[in-house]
Amino acid sequence: MNPSQRDHTRLLRRLAWTGAALAFGLIVLGGVVRITGSGMGCGDHWPRCHGEWFPPLDLPTMIEIGHRWAAALVSGVVLAIAAVAWIRHRSEPHLRNPAALALALLVAQVLLGAVTVKLSLPPWVVITHLANAMVLLAVLLVTALRAGNGSLAGSRHSAHPLILGTAALGYVVILVGANVANLHAGLLCLGFPLCNGALLPPAAPLASLPWVHRMLAFIFLGLVLALTIRLRAGRSPDERRLGRDAAAVLAITLTQIGVGAAMVLGLMPPGLRAAHLLVGTLLWAALVVLAFHSAHTLAPVPGSSQAQPRTPSLLGDLVALTKPRIISLLLVTTVAPMFITPAGLPSISLVFWVILGGYLMAGGANAINMWFDRDIDQKMTRTRLRPIPAGRIRPWAGLAFGMGLGVVAFAIFWYLVNPLSGWLALGGLLFYVFVYTIWLKRTSPQNIVIGGAAGAFPPLVGWTAVTGHLDLAAIYLFAIIFYWTPPHFWALALIKQGEYAKAGVPMMPVVRGEQRTKFEMLAYTLILLPLTLMPAFFGALGVFYAVAAALLGARLLWYCIQLRREQSTIPTAWRMYRYSLLYLALLFVAMGIDRALPFGHGVVPTPVLILDQPEQELATPAGGHYGH
Repeated sequence: MNPSQRDHTRLLRRLAWTGAALAFGLIVLGGVVRITGSGMGCGDHWPRCHGEWFPPLDLPTMIEIGHRWAAALVSGVVLAIAAVAWIRHRSEPHLRNPAALALALLVAQVLLGAVTVKLSLPPWVVITHLANAMVLLAVLLVTALRAGNGSLAGSRHSAHPLILGTAALGYVVILVGANVANLHAGLLCLGFPLCNGALLPPAAPLASLPWVHRMLAFIFLGLVLALTIRLRAGRSPDERRLGRDAAAVLAITLTQIGVGAAMVLGLMPPGLRAAHLLVGTLLWAALVVLAFHSAHTLAPVPGSSQAQPRTPSLLGDLVALTKPRIISLLLVTTVAPMFITPAGLPSISLVFWVILGGYLMAGGANAINMWFDRDIDQKMTRTRLRPIPAGRIRPWAGLAFGMGLGVVAFAIFWYLVNPLSGWLALGGLLFYVFVYTIWLKRTSPQNIVIGGAAGAFPPLVGWTAVTGHLDLAAIYLFAIIFYWTPPHFWALALIKQGEYAKAGVPMMPVVRGEQRTKFEMLAYTLILLPLTLMPAFFGALGVFYAVAAALLGARLLWYCIQLRREQSTIPTAWRMYRYSLLYLALLFVAMGIDRALPFGHGVVPTPVLILDQPEQELATPAGGHYGH
């Protein structure tokens, strides 16, 4: 913006920033009125207090009348903003319109304030009063930002819709929290982060309100974290500004959650309740600023120097070594069995430690795999940009990182879960590294068949984490993944067979040809489908799972048959590869849903124990270390 443009809007800009600051303070002061119970400090009189303009002042009266005088000051500034916008910027709708909207919101706010007092503070009116105040603050901020940015030419950032959605969720979280406060429901959900020590909401409707508030807050935190990671990757000046805005929103969000936790654990002290509202209002203001900047940020033009791929950070490369997208499916097949064992539901802490240990163990195996395969990764377009072949991480560092993750993961299982699950998780790592990566991958077309058993260890880990032993049902889960792996991975091998041939990896399509590969994919699928139905047949799972397994398996079989019939392999192979990932995830999710349903189950037979810890009772979840 040039100096003449800045001078042109200086008065409106200063008034708008002043109005926004005053509106911010007024919202916080309104919270103090509510927290101290001073809302009726002037009786049911409005606009006067106890029928007087200057009544005798006790503390509740002083707080309430102070709130009203602050509201009068905000009203004067908003009227001035509207007047200046009409007189000086009538021909500039991007300035005139928000100023006019602020005036309309002010009128509504004054009327809501009067209704609130006349009706003796009904909660729904109080919440509406706060909701309107937040919108007024946002409009004043937009007016100030527009007055300080000259023309608003430019495209919206690609993340703008996500930013708007995040801001809308933040608005909802604030209003739900205000509802919790006005209905005095905060003490119905004690403890943090869980509500009364439970993951699920309390049975009472009012008690579920603070639970909903927390769940929405955690979802909001996840969105803000994702936005920050995405926006911090920008390279242009405008995108760097967005990254700074997002980082500020994340910092305020973490502060707000910290204040909320302290407030709950401290049994709602008034000072922390006021601080919670203050930080929440600051968070809303930061979201408005972020949304405004994202609406007027020019993203780099494709093909320009700014649009070139950004070199990943060291942290990003370390995460890439663990292959997080692959691990996400492994974690599904680890956690789902924990909810179908005869030992009952696992504790939240146990699930957390299994997820953490499982991720680190699988991540360590993947990092070691990348270290050993760095030479062939350089020859394949799919893998040549990985951190080690691209030269961003030294081979010895990748190996050390993978081994370190494995050690940490084993310690987590040994001390926080149980030794058997630790040995099984470590066995999966060793099998993947030595049997598949070092031995079979470069020497045999059966590399996926035998070596793929490493991917079947996660259900065993999840099962033993809860029960402390292995039985036949857990072996069925192992077998399901074992027979699922060849048709899943050979679908990818059909697509990438040229690259595997170039790298010297004897995948089935390279050594035996496409037709033999398609035949074996069909053969393994025909073994897999009845195997998936066996848990229902033997009573371990019920009707819902049986129907889901049959329908999911029918689709997988259809892809195999189509692949056999078609000459053009790649399109159908891609569809089958993607579906096979979804198939396995949904199959294991169906297991958990089936066990939660109150119908459709037969008599569960006594499990056949294969590996046992005699000191662990079958019906007792294994929530900690068993001793060694």
